[in-house]
Amino acid sequence: MKKVITLSVLSMIGLFPIFGNQSFGQTTTISGKVYDSQTNDPLVGVNILVKGTVLGTISNASGSFNLNVSQAPPLTIQISIVGYISQELEITDSQMEGLEIGMEEQTILGQEIVVSASRVEESILESPVSVERLDIRAIRESASPSFYDQIKTLKGIDVSTQSMTFTSINPRGFGANGNTRTVQLIDGIDNQAPGLNFPVGNIVGINDLDLESVEILPGAASALYGPNAIQGIILMNSKSPFEYQGLSVSAKVGLNHVDEEDDDMSIYNDYSLRYAKAFNNKFAFKITGSFLRASDWRGVDYRDQSDIVERSPENIDPNNRSSRTYDGVNVYGDPLLNVGILGQGSAAAALLPTNASGNFTPTGYTESEFVDNTTESIKLGTALHYRINDQIEAFGQFNYGRGSTVYTANDRFVLDDFVIWTAKLELRGSNFFLRGYTTQENSGDTFAANTLASLINVQTTIPTYVGAFGAARLGGASVDAAHDAARIASDGLRAQNLANGRYQQLYDSLRAVPISRGGAKFLDRTDLFHYEGMYNFSNEIDFAEIIVGANYRKYALESEGTLFALQDNGDEFDINEWGAYAQIIKRLLDERLDVTASIRYDKNEFFDGQFSPRISGVYSAGENRNHNIRGSFQRGFRIPTTQDQFIDLDVVTRRLVGSNRSLVDRFQFETNPVYLTSSVATAQQSGNTGDLELVTFEDFKTEKVNTFEVGYKGLIQNKLLIDAYYYFSTFKDFITEIDFTQAPAGSSQGDIVNGSVALQRYGFDVNYDGDVQSQGWALGAEYSLPKGYVVGGNIAYNELIDQEELLAQGLNTFFNTPEYRYNIKLSNRKVTDKLGFNLVYRWQDAFIWESSFGEGVVPAFGTVDAQVSYRVPSIKSVIKLGGSNIFNERYTTSFGNPRIGGLYYISLTFDEFFN
Repeated sequence: MKKVITLSVLSMIGLFPIFGNQSFGQTTTISGKVYDSQTNDPLVGVNILVKGTVLGTISNASGSFNLNVSQAPPLTIQISIVGYISQELEITDSQMEGLEIGMEEQTILGQEIVVSASRVEESILESPVSVERLDIRAIRESASPSFYDQIKTLKGIDVSTQSMTFTSINPRGFGANGNTRTVQLIDGIDNQAPGLNFPVGNIVGINDLDLESVEILPGAASALYGPNAIQGIILMNSKSPFEYQGLSVSAKVGLNHVDEEDDDMSIYNDYSLRYAKAFNNKFAFKITGSFLRASDWRGVDYRDQSDIVERSPENIDPNNRSSRTYDGVNVYGDPLLNVGILGQGSAAAALLPTNASGNFTPTGYTESEFVDNTTESIKLGTALHYRINDQIEAFGQFNYGRGSTVYTANDRFVLDDFVIWTAKLELRGSNFFLRGYTTQENSGDTFAANTLASLINVQTTIPTYVGAFGAARLGGASVDAAHDAARIASDGLRAQNLANGRYQQLYDSLRAVPISRGGAKFLDRTDLFHYEGMYNFSNEIDFAEIIVGANYRKYALESEGTLFALQDNGDEFDINEWGAYAQIIKRLLDERLDVTASIRYDKNEFFDGQFSPRISGVYSAGENRNHNIRGSFQRGFRIPTTQDQFIDLDVVTRRLVGSNRSLVDRFQFETNPVYLTSSVATAQQSGNTGDLELVTFEDFKTEKVNTFEVGYKGLIQNKLLIDAYYYFSTFKDFITEIDFTQAPAGSSQGDIVNGSVALQRYGFDVNYDGDVQSQGWALGAEYSLPKGYVVGGNIAYNELIDQEELLAQGLNTFFNTPEYRYNIKLSNRKVTDKLGFNLVYRWQDAFIWESSFGEGVVPAFGTVDAQVSYRVPSIKSVIKLGGSNIFNERYTTSFGNPRIGGLYYISLTFDEFFN
């Protein structure tokens, strides 16, 4: 498959030079100088682009540029650089030399150009849907340690931080660790691990020096971007080596764990490099690299999950148990067990209780005792660009990332030497693109922490506990006294194993054995192949702007049976899907009203085809079109993930099984009945088989959402920028997980109720047959004050409608979103010619987090990020002193995730293009 895609793209690169409106009969020569109109200083790195082509150049260190165009005049050049007002200049002579172009610093808000909303360039003020954006300047002036951390300050964006390098972005509710309802693209490449299913965030993503912009569309975006963009899409675009040349280097050193509450104070190291060079305006290349190493935040929530978590003391000592069934949130290897069931067949079996009095949990291991919190990220990239002619550019891109971090899902997964690399070939013109890429994943030495700790206890302390309990009962001890004796014996063995090296031996050996063979290691080398193209008919059609596109995608699952089920022949499954879309934009009422209609069709081989329409309109009012009212209807959908469909994974407390029909048949869920686990517990307590609730199975379907949105974006007196929206969403065939229990074939309901047979619990995804509705609004404002000061803020509200009723029906939606959150900022990039600062306060409400890992209240919190930067023009560098959560107010973003403290840093960034 790899060869097929590579050859297909190469063949297109050979064929497509015949396209495009080209005129080779005459060459137009353009040269000149670009300077700051206020200071008269030359501007280096200014982009000079021939409109309607891929041809362009940049100004050099003296502000000069030279451009040869194989096109007769008239033509138009576009002059732009971040922080200055873009210009267009018409060229009417074939020899336009000695141009003097003065550029004014951009002080008016809302002048950014975005592409994400409609796949065509448009002013952010006139976007038909909500768009959040970070440009080069915002990224450079961020108070957060990285651009990925800065995303959490954007309007209506929630985040879940599982580690220092792993943050999940959750717009508009239904938050998750590894949100599969939001799509992330880096230069058009899906940033999701194809097997492990989570967007890999900034573990192996793009480094700050190579990032040109981030655009986020909160809400459904399937009409243009396909499956799974049901709650939003995040587009991260890197810098072209033609437009951004030279050497950039950044060194950032900091401190975290400064209070030493959860770990020793440690050094934070983050280094990045980028080098780009162009030759004769035809060929260009770039290389990028970054290295990060730090001591990560730790999970230190020791509340007891065996009862209502909120009733458990927050400062409980996990080594001084509050009960014999203590199950700490961040304590691993302590599943609920029963001495009577485990001791069947022993000499003391008749004296071992099988009811609740026989329950216990083995002494587990805290995250500090069990998980190495050294996080590391290495990112390498390169790209080669070649301009075939003035209309077409071809390029290849390769990105490699390796990282170690911790991720929260059904377990706390330790991603150790986790690797993802991508390779892309693309052919791009001013009105089309064709691309093919592959994503190759390797889980490295990744293991499941709770699974590993449980396996260690299975081989050590659990048999000791049961044996000591039986011996005590045979000696005449009461049940409670036998539990006390068993705890003393098992904890004594635990201490002995830690001292004599037995524990370390088991730790090393079991984490190296795949889950499929009784260990805790993940083996996942799933591959993704993707092929897509788009064409804009603006050169052929005048009455409207029309674009069409299509894509094909293939998942090749490969986990050696550790994560995914095998087919009957022993092979793992492949998944094929394809889609196509069209969009028309019509400008009416003297081009003040833009109406956009989009439609997309997608087909996955295991699901029915799905149409995704979008219709939107934006009306621009005011003399300068500064008041824009927008409205839209969109339908989005998501195809169940590779794990939703084909997972087959034992996570100690239960077995996760995919919802594909082949697995329903394989596990005999319909022929050997299964019952909701909650009803089994009720029936065992009441002794009444009538309390058992039978689970029935229907075909698994894609999840859909219909979203209506209205909004306003306006610029008042060129000083106050306001952006507001309201949305209402209705989800159909909502995908949720249920927990059910199955007895061995031939067992009766009475056997299940009286506990005379071993039961198997399963986690399984199903579609909810009712509607799930949510709504929300957000308001953002920025005000430009005198002398360069900018004050701004935003507030967002999200609500799951009829939440109590849905819970009463047994639906767990995992909404996982605070009702209110807000950000306030004050900044000035030029207090003086050299000094600038940025200050951001962020607050969010308390809320309930529900997941397969556990559930409980996430308390409200507020944090402050701040930075002061000093420019050193003589060495083209910026020195920045900053920190996130500078007051070290510890907080968590979701249940079971680490407690986050302050991170303080100083950085030096050398940039060839610093102005």
